[in-house]
Amino acid sequence: MQKSIRGLALGSTALAMAVIAAAPVYSQTMDTITVTAQRRETTLQDTPVAVTAVSGDVLEQSQLRDVRDLQTLVPSLSVSQNASSSNTSFSIRAVGSSTFNFGIEPSVGVFVDGVYRSRNGASIGDFLGVERIEVLRGPQSTLFGKNTSAGVINFVTQTPSDEFGYEAEMTLGSFNQRTFRGMVESGLGEGIAGRLDVNINQRDGFIVNVPDGRDVNERDRWGWRGQLYFEPNDRFSLRIIGDMQEIDENCCAAPFTRVSPGNAGAFTILGVTQLPVNPFSGRLAIDGSVSSFVESGGLSVEANWEFDGVTFTSITAYRAYNEDQDIDPDWVDQPFNQRRFLDQDYQTTTQEFRLTSTGDRNVDYLFGAYFFHQNLNTTNITRQGPLLRPFADLFSDLDGNPFTPGSAVGLVESLCNGPQGPFIGGCVPGQYLAAGSGQSSTFWQNNDSFALFGQLDWHVNDRLTLTGGLRYTNDEKDARSDISIQDPFAALDFVQIGFNALIFPAAFTQATGLPFTPANVNFVQTANPTGFAQIVAGAQAAAVDPNVNTLLGLGALQFFPPAPDFNSSRSDSDVSGTLIVSYDASDDLNLYASYTQGYKGGGFALDSAAARVGSFTFDPETVTAWEIGLKTTIGNVLMLNAAAFRQNVEDFQTNVFTGSSFVPDNAGEIQITGLELEGLFRPTESLTFTGGVLWLWENKYVTFTDGPCPVSDTSNCTFRASATSPALVPVQDLSGRDVGSPELTGNVTALYQRPISDNLEMFLRGEVYFRSDSFLTTQLDPLQTQDAFTLLNGSVGLAAQDGRWEVQVWGRNLADEGYLQGSFDSTLPGNINGYPGDPRTYGVTFRIRN
Repeated sequence: MQKSIRGLALGSTALAMAVIAAAPVYSQTMDTITVTAQRRETTLQDTPVAVTAVSGDVLEQSQLRDVRDLQTLVPSLSVSQNASSSNTSFSIRAVGSSTFNFGIEPSVGVFVDGVYRSRNGASIGDFLGVERIEVLRGPQSTLFGKNTSAGVINFVTQTPSDEFGYEAEMTLGSFNQRTFRGMVESGLGEGIAGRLDVNINQRDGFIVNVPDGRDVNERDRWGWRGQLYFEPNDRFSLRIIGDMQEIDENCCAAPFTRVSPGNAGAFTILGVTQLPVNPFSGRLAIDGSVSSFVESGGLSVEANWEFDGVTFTSITAYRAYNEDQDIDPDWVDQPFNQRRFLDQDYQTTTQEFRLTSTGDRNVDYLFGAYFFHQNLNTTNITRQGPLLRPFADLFSDLDGNPFTPGSAVGLVESLCNGPQGPFIGGCVPGQYLAAGSGQSSTFWQNNDSFALFGQLDWHVNDRLTLTGGLRYTNDEKDARSDISIQDPFAALDFVQIGFNALIFPAAFTQATGLPFTPANVNFVQTANPTGFAQIVAGAQAAAVDPNVNTLLGLGALQFFPPAPDFNSSRSDSDVSGTLIVSYDASDDLNLYASYTQGYKGGGFALDSAAARVGSFTFDPETVTAWEIGLKTTIGNVLMLNAAAFRQNVEDFQTNVFTGSSFVPDNAGEIQITGLELEGLFRPTESLTFTGGVLWLWENKYVTFTDGPCPVSDTSNCTFRASATSPALVPVQDLSGRDVGSPELTGNVTALYQRPISDNLEMFLRGEVYFRSDSFLTTQLDPLQTQDAFTLLNGSVGLAAQDGRWEVQVWGRNLADEGYLQGSFDSTLPGNINGYPGDPRTYGVTFRIRN
């Protein structure tokens, strides 16, 4: 049992530049690199797969702590963190899950040692014993147990060695950062080895809550991973892995990026602490909590049997996840919306079987079966505060709505108590927007999935290979809810109220000259039915026009409209596949073309706000991708990989803004066309440049007729009625519009490394990451954008040539660039909040190993 076996049982592709960068530069050569991209050993440059990998050594040099940092080295990967550390979304080639509803599967699949992490929150945590991280781009259906529609982030960790070894790392840095990572491994008997990795990561927050001095956006994490590895002979191996991680943080703050003039006036009257609107000031003023607690862990068993030319693999795994969030939903230090508590749990059991030929045949093959079972539940409790109603009245007055001062809610109550009262349903004066009102909801979902997959590689001759693969997937899901709404104001139908109480009476009197009374209405309806119908039709059209029916503006304060309970099930199945033609034009040039299909299951929107869009279900997402690429090596100096691609995503699962929250729904179709370049240039033995670029020259909605509408400008929007809610949903036609992702993303890295004595070596590393301007929301709100920005990272280190110790001084975001990771419309209508990225951080790291 040797260290060289690490990763082979599970391994995938690795980009040559990352693998080479893992070795000391002065000893680097551009020799042929062996990878296991197709579950068997092949040379990297002959493997027709678009993939980037980052080695564990590069992670250390770059001070990458978790997957959120990974995007600075992988341009095709985008990672954004929102309400908590676990509310992190991944996208590859601009395709990803843009919604944080617990019922939706991620478009980018995350695998750790072959085990699928079914929600992104289970993927957030400090790296432990990572050998490499691989980012496979485009849909994956025939090689991994779980299908994905956008790509894969594959973690390959180090297996135990039978030789005694240890590693320890201590980091001290800005914002009082204190981190520790340790590892010990050893042989435990003949053919048995064990390993234990641990980490602790603590850091003060870079945002201060002004009213009480609390730190926000802190780090407080710990975790461990233990392994046993059995290799009694050269034909059988068994790997058992157990892991646990905990996150207990005050994170993540969303300062205001916009406060409307009306809200600013209301804040002054109601005693809100108002700070300058600058999300990068490092200050916040809230009266509630911004906390997140996550526990995640699991156990996996991987067994490999080798027969004559065939390997049989079994991976059995169980994982559990629990998360509690407690968020101040109004982001001010007065009790408008008092709290939002979220509890999410799931338990997952998976089983994968795989039969793989060893790659020495004219026709190689891989066949697999995958079983997935999951139980999950989520509870959401939100309560309104005592100042919400006073704010509602001031909000309407100061933002220019034509209501009597202090009467936004009072107007509705006066209509209820006046002669129009009989025309208004749901009148409960005195209870509108009352303190303590709100909603509580619990959802349960079970998911059983089964898949068969396989791939054949026909080596026509020494240069030409034809590959074909198929996958059959069946998904069974059932879900139910327990929803309790205590928000009578949200139950009001302002279309009907506006029609019955305001617009139709005025239109009737104007058209007939008669007072609006039941007797006169009956008289006109009988005497002139055609004219009466015209009056009604005109009033109905005006009732859905926010420029006429000003009551519709109060829909922004209908936070929790009535939502029916449901108990439902759905069954989806899909057949997807891949075709690849690969041609070795020379020993140093590989050309390939591929056609690939991807699939992501439909499901249930586990949020009571889904009642606004009329359905708690959404359809599967499917992807069709075409790609042509080349991989070349020029001498011992340059490696270059390029891929041009087009992806069409049908029924893209996206966010729909309901006026007060986001819920998942399907867009019609998006189309993405782009080019990726990655390369390594080594002009001398001591100096190496690496880099990559993603250029999206087309990224548009082909069809999206009911797209979400920006709150800041509804002039191009219409209001759609829902079958399950009285509240209207503002929508706009986004067909033909750009999706809003950055057109250009890239990175360049320079590494200078050389021995300076018989016992010492030094390295100097610099990184530049850049991203062009983009929209931050699905509704393409011009007030919620991110300008182009550049991040600069660097490190300098000194180490023993035998690798036994190292000291490193490092800095990230050295220019202290302010940028937003995400943005959303505040629960206080007219305001906008954003999640700032990390500011400049720096520190010193010490490592010892044996």
